[in-house]
Amino acid sequence: MTARIRPVRAAALAGCMLVLAAGCGGASGGVDASTTPPPRSPAPAPPADKGPECEGAPAAKGLHVLRGGSETLPGGAGAVLYKEGGSDGTHRTATLTNGTGTGTASAGTESWPVRPGQSLTVKGKAFTVSQICTYRVVLTPKDETTVNQSPVPNAVDPRWPDLTDGRLRLRWHVPNTEQHGAISAVLHDVDADPARAYIAVTSRAGGGASYQDARVGDTLEFAGRLWKLTVIDTGDGNPSMANPHSGYVDLQLLGPSA
Repeated sequence: MTARIRPVRAAALAGCMLVLAAGCGGASGGVDASTTPPPRSPAPAPPADKGPECEGAPAAKGLHVLRGGSETLPGGAGAVLYKEGGSDGTHRTATLTNGTGTGTASAGTESWPVRPGQSLTVKGKAFTVSQICTYRVVLTPKDETTVNQSPVPNAVDPRWPDLTDGRLRLRWHVPNTEQHGAISAVLHDVDADPARAYIAVTSRAGGGASYQDARVGDTLEFAGRLWKLTVIDTGDGNPSMANPHSGYVDLQLLGPSA
C-alpha cells in the first residue's frame, strides 16, 4: 500500500476525526439513504507494493510509528510521523517527518528518508530504525530509554473491538468506537479496479494510523494488534449509515503487534 495523502480525503479525515466518538455521519447527520449521491471520481490506483512486507528485526522495546500516524518520542524529542514508504522488491525504505504530537496526522517541515538499521537523531536524541514494514516503523532509543508505549489507552476495554470469529467488519463511513471514545476505527473510502480501502484509526494514547489504498492481503496494525485485510466490498457506492448495501471491509485478527 502507499501513503499518498489525497487532499480531498485528508481534509475530510481531519473533519471526521473531530467527531469520531460522536459517530461521524451518524443517524442524526448521516446521508439520506433515499438520496442518490453524486458520482465519485476515485484517484488512479497506485502500483502494488513490491515487498517484502517487513525488513529488519522486530523490536518489542521500540516505538511503533504506524503508517500515516504520529507518535511522541520518548525523552521529549518531539514527534515523528510515518509519511511514506516503498520497496524495490528486496529492501524497504520509509520517509518520516516531524509530527505534531501523538494521535495527529499532520506532517511537519522536516523529513528523514530512512532504511532498516539506520541511525536517526531527532532533537538531540538518537534512535535506531529497527524495522520498517508497510504498516509501521519501529524506532529504538540508543540510550535504552524505556518506551512506555501503550497501544490501547488505559480507559479502553482490552477486548475492543468486538470480533466475530476473530473478524472485525467496518462499514463505509460507520466508525467503530470504543465506549469511552478513546480509540476509533473507520472505513473512510472504498475504490474498485482494483479494490482498495482507506482505513483510519484515531487514539488518544497513541497508535493512530491512516492506511490508504490498502488491498486484500495487506497487514494493518492498531489497538496493539495485527490484522489481515481479507475482504473489500465496494457496495453500491452509497456510504450512508442507513444503507445496508454500502461497502465494507473485513479484518482478521492475527495477534499481538509485538
